[in-house]
Amino acid sequence: MSSRLKALIRGEFVRLNRYNLFAASFVVSLFYVLMAYFIDDALILGVMPFVFLLDSTMMTSLLVGATLFYEKKEHTVNSIMVTPAKSDEYVAAKLVASIATSLFTVVFVSLALYLLKGVTYGYVHVVCASVAVTSLHTMVGIRIAYSAKNFTSMLIGFMLYITVSMFPSILEMTGVIGPELADFLVVLPLETSANLMKAGFGSGTEPWKVVFGYPYIAALALVMHFFAVRPRFAEYMMKEMGV
Repeated sequence: MSSRLKALIRGEFVRLNRYNLFAASFVVSLFYVLMAYFIDDALILGVMPFVFLLDSTMMTSLLVGATLFYEKKEHTVNSIMVTPAKSDEYVAAKLVASIATSLFTVVFVSLALYLLKGVTYGYVHVVCASVAVTSLHTMVGIRIAYSAKNFTSMLIGFMLYITVSMFPSILEMTGVIGPELADFLVVLPLETSANLMKAGFGSGTEPWKVVFGYPYIAALALVMHFFAVRPRFAEYMMKEMGV
């Protein structure tokens, strides 16, 4: 790991703390625990995959988007531009911070559920799924934030992404899409993300969907980085510097 990347990662964690985003993430984790505490024990293993899915997708994208908007306020971009840091290192630092935040939620909630209710599940699989899904949605959050004029428009952009991604799955659940077409829904990022999460809770996810899911999510994250995030980096930097 280069010294530049180490400095950028340290900066990410400092800003997350300064902007109280760590505190916000911790409060959300407490909410997850409280919600699970009052859920019937028989339902917890059915609910928790969607809790961790929500955290790895929506919370990840919102946190990385919020970080970018706080950076605009503090003109952090100007400081980064005069350093030898590369665009890939800038994105990698955000990726590391997002994964660390997501894993904190998984560990904290899992430990709380074990101590409070004796609930256990496939921790290794849930951790792997969280890392994969968080990686993809860090790229999604950065890309949406690049194009957003303000935080509200970023929220709208992300909700549009959620709606478009989930709409075919809703059609399948309501019977509009038949079972012969349902398997093709794995091409949807949220559908595959949900499959990976549910597999850690013994939900009966078909093994081929898990085997397909990890390389597919990784490939999507790389495609997002090389074709949606990296090409817009210079344009984003120049715009924020008023050039």
